[in-house]
Amino acid sequence: MPRDRKGEFESRWLPERRGQDAELEAFLAEAFLAGLSTRDLARISEKHLGHKYDSKQISRIVSRATTDLEAWRQRSLQGQGYKFLYVDGANFRVRINGHVSVQSFCAVLGVSEENERFEVLALEMGDRERADLWESIFPNLAERGLNREAVELGIMDGLPGLAAIFERFFPRAQTQRCQKHAKANACRRVRKAERELFSKHLNEIFYAPTESAARAAFFALKNSWGRSFPSAVQILEKDLDSLLTFFQFDPTYWTVLRTTNPIERLNKEFKRRTNAMEVTGGEISTYRCLAYVAQTMEYRWSFHPLSQWSTVYTLNAA
Repeated sequence: MPRDRKGEFESRWLPERRGQDAELEAFLAEAFLAGLSTRDLARISEKHLGHKYDSKQISRIVSRATTDLEAWRQRSLQGQGYKFLYVDGANFRVRINGHVSVQSFCAVLGVSEENERFEVLALEMGDRERADLWESIFPNLAERGLNREAVELGIMDGLPGLAAIFERFFPRAQTQRCQKHAKANACRRVRKAERELFSKHLNEIFYAPTESAARAAFFALKNSWGRSFPSAVQILEKDLDSLLTFFQFDPTYWTVLRTTNPIERLNKEFKRRTNAMEVTGGEISTYRCLAYVAQTMEYRWSFHPLSQWSTVYTLNAA
Protein backbone atom coordinates (compact mmCIF):
# COMPACT_ATOMS: atom_id res chain seq x y z
CA MET A 1 0.00 0.00 0.00
CA PRO A 2 1.64 3.31 -1.05
CA ARG A 3 1.96 5.90 1.73
CA ASP A 4 2.36 9.66 1.87
CA ARG A 5 3.62 11.93 4.64
CA LYS A 6 0.18 13.12 5.77
CA GLY A 7 -1.50 9.72 5.41
CA GLU A 8 -4.12 11.10 3.00
CA PHE A 9 -3.50 8.77 0.06
CA GLU A 10 -6.35 6.36 -0.77
CA SER A 11 -6.05 3.69 -3.42
CA ARG A 12 -9.08 3.14 -5.64
CA TRP A 13 -7.71 -0.24 -6.76
CA LEU A 14 -6.88 -1.67 -3.34
CA PRO A 15 -8.90 -0.30 -0.38
CA GLU A 16 -7.10 0.08 2.93
CA ARG A 17 -6.56 -3.12 4.98
CA ARG A 18 -8.06 -5.28 2.26
CA GLY A 19 -6.30 -8.02 0.33
CA GLN A 20 -6.49 -8.59 -3.40
CA ASP A 21 -8.46 -11.82 -3.15
CA ALA A 22 -11.93 -10.71 -2.04
CA GLU A 23 -13.39 -14.15 -2.74
CA LEU A 24 -10.88 -15.81 -0.41
CA GLU A 25 -11.58 -13.26 2.31
CA ALA A 26 -15.32 -13.89 1.98
CA PHE A 27 -14.61 -17.60 2.38
CA LEU A 28 -12.49 -16.99 5.51
CA ALA A 29 -15.20 -14.81 7.05
CA GLU A 30 -17.90 -17.41 6.45
CA ALA A 31 -15.69 -20.26 7.68
CA PHE A 32 -15.15 -18.37 10.94
CA LEU A 33 -18.87 -17.66 11.34
CA ALA A 34 -19.55 -21.35 10.64
CA GLY A 35 -17.33 -22.40 13.55
CA LEU A 36 -13.61 -22.39 12.75
CA SER A 37 -11.29 -20.33 14.97
CA THR A 38 -9.08 -17.53 13.64
CA ARG A 39 -5.95 -19.58 14.47
CA ASP A 40 -7.27 -22.61 12.58
CA LEU A 41 -8.11 -20.46 9.56
CA ALA A 42 -4.67 -18.84 9.60
CA ARG A 43 -3.06 -22.28 9.54
CA ILE A 44 -5.41 -23.71 6.89
CA SER A 45 -5.14 -20.71 4.56
CA GLU A 46 -1.34 -20.89 4.58
CA LYS A 47 -1.08 -24.66 4.30
CA HIS A 48 -3.79 -25.40 1.73
CA LEU A 49 -4.58 -22.09 0.00
CA GLY A 50 -1.14 -20.56 -0.26
CA HIS A 51 -2.10 -17.31 1.49
CA LYS A 52 -0.59 -16.32 4.80
CA TYR A 53 -2.93 -14.55 7.23
CA ASP A 54 -2.40 -14.16 10.94
CA SER A 55 -5.29 -14.41 13.39
CA LYS A 56 -5.56 -10.61 13.74
CA GLN A 57 -5.92 -10.17 9.99
CA ILE A 58 -8.68 -12.79 9.92
CA SER A 59 -10.41 -11.03 12.83
CA ARG A 60 -10.42 -7.82 10.76
CA ILE A 61 -11.78 -9.70 7.75
CA VAL A 62 -14.57 -11.14 9.91
CA SER A 63 -15.40 -7.77 11.43
CA ARG A 64 -16.07 -6.39 7.94
CA ALA A 65 -18.89 -8.91 7.61
CA THR A 66 -20.68 -7.13 10.47
CA THR A 67 -22.06 -4.40 8.20
CA ASP A 68 -23.89 -6.80 5.89
CA LEU A 69 -25.19 -9.01 8.71
CA GLU A 70 -26.39 -6.04 10.75
CA ALA A 71 -28.16 -4.61 7.70
CA TRP A 72 -29.92 -7.96 7.31
CA ARG A 73 -30.90 -8.04 11.01
CA GLN A 74 -32.48 -4.58 10.70
CA ARG A 75 -33.86 -5.12 7.18
CA SER A 76 -37.20 -3.74 6.07
CA LEU A 77 -40.21 -6.04 6.43
CA GLN A 78 -42.38 -3.85 4.21
CA GLY A 79 -44.60 -5.59 1.69
CA GLN A 80 -44.54 -9.05 3.29
CA GLY A 81 -47.21 -10.43 5.61
CA TYR A 82 -46.49 -12.93 8.39
CA LYS A 83 -49.44 -14.91 9.73
CA PHE A 84 -47.70 -16.88 12.49
CA LEU A 85 -45.05 -15.57 14.90
CA TYR A 86 -42.95 -17.65 17.32
CA VAL A 87 -41.29 -15.79 20.20
CA ASP A 88 -38.57 -17.07 22.53
CA GLY A 89 -34.97 -16.45 23.55
CA ALA A 90 -31.71 -18.03 24.70
CA ASN A 91 -28.78 -17.12 26.96
CA PHE A 92 -25.18 -16.55 25.88
CA ARG A 93 -21.94 -15.58 27.62
CA VAL A 94 -21.08 -12.06 26.41
CA ARG A 95 -18.17 -9.77 27.25
CA ILE A 96 -19.37 -6.26 28.11
CA ASN A 97 -16.97 -3.56 29.38
CA GLY A 98 -14.34 -6.19 30.04
CA HIS A 99 -16.63 -8.38 32.15
CA VAL A 100 -18.20 -11.65 31.05
CA SER A 101 -21.86 -12.13 31.92
CA VAL A 102 -24.80 -14.22 30.78
CA GLN A 103 -27.11 -12.21 28.54
CA SER A 104 -30.44 -13.12 26.95
CA PHE A 105 -31.06 -12.66 23.24
CA CYS A 106 -34.70 -12.71 22.16
CA ALA A 107 -35.82 -13.93 18.77
CA VAL A 108 -38.98 -13.66 16.67
CA LEU A 109 -39.56 -16.28 13.98
CA GLY A 110 -42.25 -15.59 11.39
CA VAL A 111 -44.09 -17.63 8.77
CA SER A 112 -44.69 -15.63 5.60
CA GLU A 113 -48.12 -15.51 3.98
CA GLU A 114 -46.84 -15.65 0.42
CA ASN A 115 -44.68 -18.79 0.44
CA GLU A 116 -45.16 -20.17 3.99
CA ARG A 117 -41.43 -20.05 4.74
CA PHE A 118 -39.84 -19.49 8.14
CA GLU A 119 -37.94 -16.20 8.49
CA VAL A 120 -36.04 -14.81 11.48
CA LEU A 121 -37.55 -11.35 11.94
CA ALA A 122 -35.86 -10.11 15.11
CA LEU A 123 -32.77 -10.75 17.22
CA GLU A 124 -32.50 -8.43 20.21
CA MET A 125 -30.50 -8.50 23.43
CA GLY A 126 -32.52 -8.30 26.64
CA ASP A 127 -34.02 -10.31 29.48
CA ARG A 128 -36.33 -12.85 27.83
CA GLU A 129 -38.01 -13.53 31.19
CA ARG A 130 -39.33 -9.96 31.36
CA ALA A 131 -42.58 -9.54 29.49
CA ASP A 132 -42.11 -5.77 29.18
CA LEU A 133 -39.04 -6.34 26.97
CA TRP A 134 -41.37 -7.59 24.25
CA GLU A 135 -43.20 -4.26 24.41
CA SER A 136 -40.12 -2.73 22.78
CA ILE A 137 -39.41 -5.61 20.37
CA PHE A 138 -42.90 -5.71 18.81
CA PRO A 139 -42.99 -1.93 18.04
CA ASN A 140 -39.55 -2.25 16.44
CA LEU A 141 -40.98 -4.86 14.08
CA ALA A 142 -43.77 -2.44 13.15
CA GLU A 143 -41.26 0.37 12.55
CA ARG A 144 -39.45 -1.91 10.10
CA GLY A 145 -42.69 -2.44 8.19
CA LEU A 146 -44.28 -5.55 9.72
CA ASN A 147 -48.01 -5.64 8.97
CA ARG A 148 -49.64 -6.02 12.40
CA GLU A 149 -53.04 -6.84 10.89
CA ALA A 150 -51.67 -9.87 9.03
CA VAL A 151 -50.56 -11.69 12.20
CA GLU A 152 -53.10 -14.37 13.16
CA LEU A 153 -51.32 -16.38 15.86
CA GLY A 154 -48.45 -16.07 18.31
CA ILE A 155 -46.83 -19.29 19.60
CA MET A 156 -44.97 -18.87 22.91
CA ASP A 157 -44.13 -20.37 26.27
CA GLY A 158 -45.97 -19.50 29.46
CA LEU A 159 -44.16 -16.26 30.40
CA PRO A 160 -46.69 -14.31 32.53
CA GLY A 161 -48.06 -11.29 30.71
CA LEU A 162 -46.55 -12.10 27.31
CA ALA A 163 -49.81 -13.33 25.75
CA ALA A 164 -51.64 -10.15 26.80
CA ILE A 165 -48.89 -7.94 25.36
CA PHE A 166 -48.90 -9.91 22.11
CA GLU A 167 -52.67 -9.72 21.66
CA ARG A 168 -52.68 -6.01 22.51
CA PHE A 169 -50.07 -5.23 19.89
CA PHE A 170 -51.45 -7.59 17.22
CA PRO A 171 -55.22 -6.90 17.35
CA ARG A 172 -56.31 -9.77 15.05
CA ALA A 173 -54.05 -12.37 16.63
CA GLN A 174 -54.65 -15.16 19.12
CA THR A 175 -52.01 -16.93 21.20
CA GLN A 176 -51.01 -20.59 21.36
CA ARG A 177 -49.40 -21.81 24.59
CA CYS A 178 -46.59 -24.26 23.84
CA GLN A 179 -47.84 -27.75 24.66
CA LYS A 180 -44.31 -29.04 25.20
CA HIS A 181 -43.61 -26.52 27.97
CA ALA A 182 -47.04 -27.02 29.55
CA LYS A 183 -46.61 -30.79 29.51
CA ALA A 184 -43.19 -30.56 31.18
CA ASN A 185 -44.54 -28.22 33.87
CA ALA A 186 -47.48 -30.50 34.61
CA CYS A 187 -45.44 -33.73 34.66
CA ARG A 188 -43.00 -32.27 37.18
CA ARG A 189 -45.87 -32.17 39.64
CA VAL A 190 -46.70 -35.85 39.20
CA ARG A 191 -44.97 -38.67 41.07
CA LYS A 192 -42.20 -40.22 38.92
CA ALA A 193 -43.75 -43.69 38.98
CA GLU A 194 -46.93 -42.34 37.36
CA ARG A 195 -45.56 -39.75 34.96
CA GLU A 196 -45.57 -42.02 31.94
CA LEU A 197 -49.26 -42.84 32.33
CA PHE A 198 -50.08 -39.18 33.03
CA SER A 199 -48.15 -38.20 29.89
CA LYS A 200 -50.19 -40.64 27.79
CA HIS A 201 -53.40 -39.07 29.09
CA LEU A 202 -52.04 -35.63 28.16
CA ASN A 203 -51.42 -36.83 24.61
CA GLU A 204 -55.09 -37.76 24.35
CA ILE A 205 -55.83 -34.06 24.86
CA PHE A 206 -53.11 -32.58 22.66
CA TYR A 207 -53.52 -35.03 19.77
CA ALA A 208 -57.29 -35.32 19.78
CA PRO A 209 -58.95 -35.14 16.34
CA THR A 210 -61.15 -32.16 17.27
CA GLU A 211 -61.28 -29.43 19.90
CA SER A 212 -64.41 -30.88 21.48
CA ALA A 213 -62.71 -34.27 21.78
CA ALA A 214 -59.69 -32.57 23.35
CA ARG A 215 -61.85 -30.85 25.96
CA ALA A 216 -63.63 -34.10 26.73
CA ALA A 217 -60.24 -35.77 27.18
CA PHE A 218 -59.20 -33.02 29.58
CA PHE A 219 -62.26 -33.51 31.78
CA ALA A 220 -61.56 -37.25 31.80
CA LEU A 221 -57.98 -36.51 32.90
CA LYS A 222 -59.23 -34.12 35.56
CA ASN A 223 -61.55 -36.77 36.99
CA SER A 224 -58.77 -39.37 37.02
CA TRP A 225 -55.89 -37.26 38.33
CA GLY A 226 -57.41 -34.17 39.90
CA ARG A 227 -57.59 -35.57 43.41
CA SER A 228 -54.10 -37.11 43.42
CA PHE A 229 -52.20 -34.30 41.67
CA PRO A 230 -54.38 -31.15 41.70
CA SER A 231 -51.52 -28.73 40.92
CA ALA A 232 -50.65 -30.62 37.72
CA VAL A 233 -54.25 -30.47 36.54
CA GLN A 234 -54.57 -26.79 37.49
CA ILE A 235 -51.64 -25.88 35.23
CA LEU A 236 -53.48 -27.40 32.28
CA GLU A 237 -56.88 -26.02 33.23
CA LYS A 238 -55.55 -22.47 33.61
CA ASP A 239 -54.15 -22.42 30.05
CA LEU A 240 -56.52 -24.90 28.40
CA ASP A 241 -58.00 -22.40 25.94
CA SER A 242 -54.59 -21.21 24.72
CA LEU A 243 -53.28 -24.79 24.59
CA LEU A 244 -56.03 -25.66 22.10
CA THR A 245 -56.02 -22.50 19.95
CA PHE A 246 -54.33 -24.35 17.06
CA PHE A 247 -57.59 -26.24 16.39
CA GLN A 248 -59.00 -23.04 14.86
CA PHE A 249 -56.54 -23.24 11.97
CA ASP A 250 -56.12 -25.54 8.97
CA PRO A 251 -55.29 -29.11 10.14
CA THR A 252 -52.30 -29.03 7.78
CA TYR A 253 -50.62 -26.65 10.22
CA TRP A 254 -51.51 -28.34 13.52
CA THR A 255 -48.25 -30.25 13.78
CA VAL A 256 -46.12 -27.13 13.75
CA LEU A 257 -48.47 -24.74 15.60
CA ARG A 258 -48.93 -26.75 18.79
CA THR A 259 -45.39 -26.08 20.17
CA THR A 260 -42.52 -23.62 19.97
CA ASN A 261 -40.28 -26.36 18.54
CA PRO A 262 -39.35 -24.40 15.36
CA ILE A 263 -37.84 -21.53 17.34
CA GLU A 264 -36.39 -23.98 19.86
CA ARG A 265 -34.58 -25.56 16.89
CA LEU A 266 -33.22 -22.13 15.99
CA ASN A 267 -31.99 -21.67 19.57
CA LYS A 268 -30.38 -25.12 19.41
CA GLU A 269 -28.41 -24.08 16.32
CA PHE A 270 -27.38 -20.86 18.08
CA LYS A 271 -26.06 -22.96 20.97
CA ARG A 272 -24.33 -25.43 18.66
CA ARG A 273 -22.35 -22.55 17.16
CA THR A 274 -21.62 -20.59 20.35
CA ASN A 275 -20.71 -23.63 22.47
CA ALA A 276 -17.50 -23.85 20.46
CA MET A 277 -16.59 -20.43 21.89
CA GLU A 278 -16.00 -19.83 25.60
CA VAL A 279 -17.40 -16.32 25.13
CA THR A 280 -19.23 -15.05 22.04
CA GLY A 281 -17.45 -11.69 22.32
CA GLY A 282 -19.27 -8.39 22.72
CA GLU A 283 -22.83 -7.51 21.78
CA ILE A 284 -21.93 -6.69 18.17
CA SER A 285 -19.98 -9.90 17.59
CA THR A 286 -22.80 -11.92 19.18
CA TYR A 287 -25.33 -10.33 16.84
CA ARG A 288 -23.00 -11.11 13.94
CA CYS A 289 -22.74 -14.76 14.91
CA LEU A 290 -26.48 -15.20 15.53
CA ALA A 291 -27.43 -13.41 12.32
CA TYR A 292 -25.21 -15.76 10.32
CA VAL A 293 -26.74 -18.84 11.97
CA ALA A 294 -30.22 -17.42 11.37
CA GLN A 295 -29.49 -16.93 7.66
CA THR A 296 -28.20 -20.50 7.45
CA MET A 297 -31.38 -21.82 9.07
CA GLU A 298 -33.56 -19.77 6.73
CA TYR A 299 -31.77 -21.39 3.79
CA ARG A 300 -32.52 -24.87 5.18
CA TRP A 301 -36.14 -23.98 5.90
CA SER A 302 -36.60 -22.59 2.38
CA PHE A 303 -36.89 -26.16 1.08
CA HIS A 304 -39.83 -26.97 3.37
CA PRO A 305 -42.95 -24.76 3.27
CA LEU A 306 -45.12 -24.98 6.35
CA SER A 307 -47.72 -27.17 4.65
CA GLN A 308 -45.05 -29.87 4.15
CA TRP A 309 -43.75 -29.92 7.71
CA SER A 310 -45.85 -32.89 8.75
CA THR A 311 -43.49 -35.03 6.66
CA VAL A 312 -40.27 -33.64 8.17
CA TYR A 313 -41.39 -32.79 11.69
CA THR A 314 -42.14 -35.29 14.45
CA LEU A 315 -45.85 -35.49 15.18
CA ASN A 316 -45.34 -36.24 18.86
CA ALA A 317 -43.14 -33.18 19.38
CA ALA A 318 -44.66 -32.50 22.77
